[in-house]
Amino acid sequence: MSLTKRLVILAGLVGLMFYNATAEQLWATIVDYQLSWYKLGVPLAWGLILGALVNLIGLSSLQKWLEPLTFISASLTTLGLTGAAAIYAAHQQAGLLLPALMISAIGIGLYLFVYSFARFSAHKQAPAERKDGES
Repeated sequence: MSLTKRLVILAGLVGLMFYNATAEQLWATIVDYQLSWYKLGVPLAWGLILGALVNLIGLSSLQKWLEPLTFISASLTTLGLTGAAAIYAAHQQAGLLLPALMISAIGIGLYLFVYSFARFSAHKQAPAERKDGES
């Protein structure tokens, strides 16, 4: 079994712990962290922006961290989506899904960070490879 499958299964099982959370605990988390539906897009946008920015700055040492960051993002996304399904199954209220969906949004934002970094890196290397091939 691959490492990715193991992490996803483990994160899915941890996400089921949201099933035991009471409605009061979930509302308290929403209020404490000031979660709202429109804030779910913030990690996605920051992931894209920071991935491109870090590549433009020229931090090529981050290249070796792309694979572990992808594993972490897959785990966070699975944890959040499994938690959201468990919360909805337990409480039948869409408003209580915000804490779990925010965890999932952070995982997707981290993936978008890795994706935009890799895409900008590939785009930056393509002209250099063409020039080497023409010589």
